[in-house]
Amino acid sequence: MKFDSKTWNKGGIDWQITETRENMVTDLIGSDTLIGLKKSQVIKLIGKPEFEERNQIKILVRERYSSDIDPHYISYLIIDFDNDGRAIKCYLEN
Repeated sequence: MKFDSKTWNKGGIDWQITETRENMVTDLIGSDTLIGLKKSQVIKLIGKPEFEERNQIKILVRERYSSDIDPHYISYLIIDFDNDGRAIKCYLEN
């Protein structure tokens, strides 16, 4: 599925949001859409990160649950930034 910022950030039930993101993340990474953008621009496109450090942010992509309350699968989109605050690398972490 082609990346669309509005659809990526659309609210709803958790499993629906992450399923949509999982379908878009390959296009987002492969198209280099975020590469070269400042951190503030990245956050504007893909939303507030779950985790943020000086040179890296993590955005929830997919959460899957089984019969208990703990997720059995979680994946994050990781974006690394250079010292000037520009995105230099995006990848998926499971």
